[in-house]
Amino acid sequence: MMKATFLVLLLLLSVWFVIPAASQIEHAPTPEQCRADADAWGVPTPTLLVNTEEQFNQFARTTALDRSLSANMLEARMKELSTCIRTDRAISVRYNEAFRAYAIAQLARMGSFMKRHNLVSQFLAEDEQGQR
Repeated sequence: MMKATFLVLLLLLSVWFVIPAASQIEHAPTPEQCRADADAWGVPTPTLLVNTEEQFNQFARTTALDRSLSANMLEARMKELSTCIRTDRAISVRYNEAFRAYAIAQLARMGSFMKRHNLVSQFLAEDEQGQR
């Protein structure tokens, strides 16, 4: 059951990476706005002297447990970060990692939703039938 849930989350994660790339940019944030928002959201800044992987893992854990972030807020931040990756290429790794943390948080919530509403078995059955 845990393996099935993981596969569902992995599938959904791959979809979430495609959607932001396909959306149009109406008012792209400036690099300054991207950096200010990332700072305000507590996104770690990668440095050569610090274990960056551990910083981002901690950020991902904190984000996943943050009940003050609604699914709509996660989606809005992911949308902005996908734009910032292209707008502020100098530190695109920072935005990419933050996007990943928000996507993981969102997918964990989707997985919880599917479990609460007994949708995991339905998903697996339909997927087995080729309904993708």
